[in-house]
Amino acid sequence: MQEESTATPPFVDRTSRPSREEVLAGLGPARQRWLRLEDWVRATYGIDGELIYAGREAGWSLRFRRAGKALFTLLPRADEFGALVVVGPRAWVGAAKATLSPATRDAWAHARPYPDGRWLWFTVADDQTANDIEQLVALKSPPLRRPRRAVARPA
Repeated sequence: MQEESTATPPFVDRTSRPSREEVLAGLGPARQRWLRLEDWVRATYGIDGELIYAGREAGWSLRFRRAGKALFTLLPRADEFGALVVVGPRAWVGAAKATLSPATRDAWAHARPYPDGRWLWFTVADDQTANDIEQLVALKSPPLRRPRRAVARPA
């Protein structure tokens, strides 16, 4: 089962809010996947994450919300990062039909179904896990329809 890493979060001091640069520097080789997910959510939903303090165990995390509801949360760790996606009951059928990695399928099978959804914890160690997060988020909150490109009018 794919679970959140047990690595110690680097930003656990509630009184010391880390900068974006500090978070990115601490991710080491995982930085590119973090940036990929940030870019994807910005391009797909037009939102930026909000840095929140998630408690002593998790420390500072980057939460992405749309219309007041969480899409997913990224949890920085030393040289890696975790992610949390809560998939609500309305998206369960779609998730069952989605093409997800074996590790994500295993996490899904072991996630207890709560009334608010299944809480899936990931260590984002490869591109497939990032793909799975994108798919699950899109199932729970369909992406915005893209506006048409403006056509240049002749002068």
